[in-house]
Amino acid sequence: MRVSMERIPVISALSRRASAQRTFSRLTRTIRKITIPFELRAYRLFAPHEISIASFYTPAPVSARRIPNTVYQTWRTPTLPFLHAKEVEKFRRRNPDFSFRFFSDNEMDDYMRTSFGGHPILEVFRKTNIPAAKADIWRYCILFCEGGVYCDIDSGLSIPIRELLTDDPSEVISFEENAWRGVLDVGVYADPTLYMKAPPDEVAQRLDFPGRVVLNWFLCFEKASPILEEVINLIVSHFDFYKGKKFESMWKAVIHCTGPLALTQALWMWMQRTGKRPTQCGIDFAGAGEFKLPGSGIVNDTFTHYSRITNSTLFSE
Repeated sequence: MRVSMERIPVISALSRRASAQRTFSRLTRTIRKITIPFELRAYRLFAPHEISIASFYTPAPVSARRIPNTVYQTWRTPTLPFLHAKEVEKFRRRNPDFSFRFFSDNEMDDYMRTSFGGHPILEVFRKTNIPAAKADIWRYCILFCEGGVYCDIDSGLSIPIRELLTDDPSEVISFEENAWRGVLDVGVYADPTLYMKAPPDEVAQRLDFPGRVVLNWFLCFEKASPILEEVINLIVSHFDFYKGKKFESMWKAVIHCTGPLALTQALWMWMQRTGKRPTQCGIDFAGAGEFKLPGSGIVNDTFTHYSRITNSTLFSE
């Protein structure tokens, strides 16, 4: 299922205010490392209940663009702590020209069963022990089938999404602040026959930030994107390496197998094979990305995050 149409990536034009957002975002992240414990206390004192977010997920008229104007999000159920829910509502109101669709854990399972029955990625999805890894697989699969935008439930964008898509790109790639050097561990957390230890020179020259990890908490892709096909097939190929194996750091296992390092590798492979350059939009979408919404730290306080899991398996036998 390859896209044969020639594509000429063009860097999306962002609003002027986005140029100052990167510095602001760094400052915000630093402040929030200090304030999250106080958020938790304030939440428990003043907003001890969850509210439904179902009303945020409404349709909008369909636009005739390469990347459909639909945003996909997922969480266990369509309820969130009060402060977090209000931030998601702000994000939704900022994008009235986009349809928003929500998938619970059960709805995510149903989608994979009906849309990928007979595809080997379904077995990988079903045998995944870590919910975050299942969400990784699902986001690639639903955007491959439908096209559109995926956004983590605890993330957002401080500008309207349409400002990322003004040049009607086939994809918009952005990068984390984090470098892949020092994190990428081929051999221990990835199959050395599948993963590159670094991007080839001809690939690195076509990347705006060749030393950074490609982020996967906010994705923009056309339907049947060959980059998404690449990452889906890569995860399938990697399954035997991970199956039944215990890993000292579950966080490292997830980011290598299904998370941002998997997407980074898939992008390198696609660029090497095709000689193309994807549409790119700086680090954290030129500072307009909101990796953690205010109030979202409360959600992660309600369950054991996979980064705290050690000596465990990513996939069941």
